[in-house]
Amino acid sequence: MARYYFLASCLPPMPLSFGEKVSLPFSEICQLILRNIEPGDEPLVRCCLAAIDTANTEFYLRGQDVFLPGGSLTLEEIEVKRNLPSYMLAFFEDRDRGVRRGYGYDNLWEGYYTYAYSLAEELNCRFLIDYLSWEIGLRNSLVGLRASARGEEAEDYQIMIRAGGHEFSAIISQLKMQQNPLKAEQFLDVERLKMVFHCEGPDPFSRDAILGTLEKARIYNRWEKMNSPYQVHDII
Repeated sequence: MARYYFLASCLPPMPLSFGEKVSLPFSEICQLILRNIEPGDEPLVRCCLAAIDTANTEFYLRGQDVFLPGGSLTLEEIEVKRNLPSYMLAFFEDRDRGVRRGYGYDNLWEGYYTYAYSLAEELNCRFLIDYLSWEIGLRNSLVGLRASARGEEAEDYQIMIRAGGHEFSAIISQLKMQQNPLKAEQFLDVERLKMVFHCEGPDPFSRDAILGTLEKARIYNRWEKMNSPYQVHDII
């Protein structure tokens, strides 16, 4: 397995607080990793970045003026459905045929997670196997919380239920105590950072560590425009 001494030394340190800027823009971090990653590991990096393409596709279809940096697809490619991955093409085909789930974009995200989890297993990527199973479980737990509040069945909105296996009752209990939606989002991203730290392992030059740094940079990038820093190092 590749050892990424040079690449790890080039990656910037992560901030201590949400709202602080990483010393390199997220798009440049993505390109730095892609230029220096081994060919056998490149599909895993692009798999992580495909989550950004998936989010940008949802933003476009919902008519939101949001386009996240770091993905492989341009807005034009999404608009004209060019160079799309197979799971995204399948989503658009189902959409054109009127195949929908409880939430209009569940099929899109299930397609992404199915593709990502399968690739992680194929390439034996421990970081992605563990982190994706946790993220899918978190998503399903949040879906259950929202469905319960609306008096709906959570099963209509959940995805890849067998990929979970984590316990989220403590996270959901703490989430309910958050003062506002912004604090709730910050709390969830802190939990994501904890899980990244757990999944990337102790070796700072491993493939898992590089993928972990990529995910941490993506999370911090979300909060760079925040005015009030949120002290992460007091929690992790």
